[in-house]
Amino acid sequence: MSKRKSTKKEMNRKLLAVGELASGVAHNFNNLINVILSKTDLLLKKMEDHPAVSDLTIIRRAATEAAQVVQRLHRTTQEKGYGKKEWININELLYEVMEMTKPRWQDEAGQRGVSIRISLQLENIPKIYVWSAALKEVFMNIMLNAIDAVFMKGGVIMVQTQAYGQNLKIMILDSGEGMSKATVKQIFKPFFTTKGERGSGLGLSTSYEIIKKHRGDLEVQSMLGTGTTFVISLPLAKKASTPFKKNPLIKKIMLVDDEQDYRKATAELLSLEGYDVEQASDGHEALEKLKKNRFDLILSDISMPKLSGHDLVQKVKAEHKNTKVILISGFNEKLNHETMKALKVDGWLTKPCLFEDISEAIKKTCH
Repeated sequence: MSKRKSTKKEMNRKLLAVGELASGVAHNFNNLINVILSKTDLLLKKMEDHPAVSDLTIIRRAATEAAQVVQRLHRTTQEKGYGKKEWININELLYEVMEMTKPRWQDEAGQRGVSIRISLQLENIPKIYVWSAALKEVFMNIMLNAIDAVFMKGGVIMVQTQAYGQNLKIMILDSGEGMSKATVKQIFKPFFTTKGERGSGLGLSTSYEIIKKHRGDLEVQSMLGTGTTFVISLPLAKKASTPFKKNPLIKKIMLVDDEQDYRKATAELLSLEGYDVEQASDGHEALEKLKKNRFDLILSDISMPKLSGHDLVQKVKAEHKNTKVILISGFNEKLNHETMKALKVDGWLTKPCLFEDISEAIKKTCH
């Protein structure tokens, strides 16, 4: 027992050290990735029929994947939330994952002369109250592992959903080589990987944590020569009725961020969407602009010199109660539902965020 406690203590110490490193590095990476994404989105808007669009799309996809890697690393080493929960149909989320992984299981496999067949057996299931982005990450991680399992020789990947009692079950099965008992025992441990340098050892451990935060279960069933099955169980919840509130449409926006390149590119993207946008480099400048003009929404970074986003939102909500506020945080800020509720913000995002995430967050403040 004492040896187990000692091992667990050492693992926690390592995770804490990695977490501290990840937080510091992530903040710098996120600022850089944010600029790349916003500038790339802006160029894609301006150059719809240009031959360089395909290259820009590749750059955007690579930057997005880089952002996801940083998010996975940080999420594994920090205790934090996953944004707002929402009611979704798991089947729709799985369809999205199939489309997102299609280049791997169809195009890349086809180029190698390998056939991978996807079999979807999705029952008519009720909606479930979850962190959808986090669950999508789980399905992506498991699906990519299943593809890797059959990528060399081909095979079948089967995805099933069914509701039973008060739970929802999702199963992802592959006809690959399977795993040994020793591998199965360690598959959900942080940093454990069977892929050598190609794997971070974080995908499945992160997935396990996400499912546990949903009060669900994630199990793996596998033997050498028989393939592998991942079984996810999630609790169903009764949907509460909430009154519909109609808010005025957002027209005039103030974008507050001390990162000039990111701020200018995002402001131009918002302008192309039809919004009237003004910029401020810090909280003090934002408050000065608020004295002269009325804004429907303020989109603000949290970590800024002179006056932080937290302080800005408190002043805005005290003096301009009808102005909506969306905060954008880096990984160093402790951002969760309770904090945002206390600040009375209308939405929040985590850097690096895609422009469509910003656009969707703005639209949600209208409902």
